[in-house]
Amino acid sequence: MANLLSIIGALLMLTVFVAVHELGHYAAGRLLGFGILEYAIGMGPVVWKTEKKGIQYSLRALPLGGMCRFYGEDDNLPVKQDAPLPFNAQKPWKRAVVVAAGPLMNVVLAVVLAAFALGIFGDVAAQVQEFSFADSPAQQAGMQVGDMLYAVDGKRLLSYAEAAPAIQAADPEAVTITVLRDGEKLDLTIRDIYNQEAGYNLIGITFSPARRTYGVLEAMGDSFGYVWNIVREMITAIGQMFSTGVQEGDLMGPVGTISVMSEFVRYGWETILRLGVLITINLGLLNLFPIPGLDGGRLVFVALEGIRGKAIPPEKEGMIHFAGLILLFALVILLTVQDVRALLGL
Repeated sequence: MANLLSIIGALLMLTVFVAVHELGHYAAGRLLGFGILEYAIGMGPVVWKTEKKGIQYSLRALPLGGMCRFYGEDDNLPVKQDAPLPFNAQKPWKRAVVVAAGPLMNVVLAVVLAAFALGIFGDVAAQVQEFSFADSPAQQAGMQVGDMLYAVDGKRLLSYAEAAPAIQAADPEAVTITVLRDGEKLDLTIRDIYNQEAGYNLIGITFSPARRTYGVLEAMGDSFGYVWNIVREMITAIGQMFSTGVQEGDLMGPVGTISVMSEFVRYGWETILRLGVLITINLGLLNLFPIPGLDGGRLVFVALEGIRGKAIPPEKEGMIHFAGLILLFALVILLTVQDVRALLGL
């Protein structure tokens, strides 16, 4: 029963992330005066629908995916006085905004989830446990056991893992480390931190991970840096994957994704929020890949139109996107087979 509830929870999470993505397209389209035919949550047969101001809102049977269908999106429809301007007749910059609004909405959702995670549960920071040797540079500068490292030379440390690399990259002659002590921030200037024997910067402290709480405004502010760090790490990982080649297990299909999500869902709300940040950012970034059928592919066609000075015929563009979707579905099927084999231990 617990496994089933975890899987249902993971499916609902993924559906919400996709719905928010499509909501970005929908909101930008409404704001810029695009004709919208349908906003749907889920895929497959319609189980519920209603219509308001000419737009159909629907829930579909499969809790995966969603869509926002625009008037004249893949057809060369004529401009009529009694109908909205077709999607492909809209100005290129407007189409680019509508297309990019989906991935952007995923980033916005990630920031909101990160703010909740930091505000409610805090984060793990580097806390001074002891001094490595007597009269260490840190001790001479006034650092105390129990201090939490907050910033190095004015750059915020957004996680425990950032502390050591930031100190290693600092100026050996002098580094200013901001610490949290009794709820207050103190700037400590530590000098001559390069250790000749060790061959690197050494301020003479041993630190360990410790839970740090956030105020509401601080959580909201740090959520942007938290999300940016994840985006940067994902982009680096994707670049490495392309440079070294995709290995078995690097990619997962829907079954593998739901399986991993369902495992994490069991660990409580903090894990759910942090996993949500990762998944929604991943969804936004993947949609920006310049692949036909994805948002990135549509942005490429808008850019080509700007360079050429004329649009590619909608019928041809639609066929290219359709072919891209077929290839993507084929990839999903292959990854699903891989996921099932892994789950069965084959």
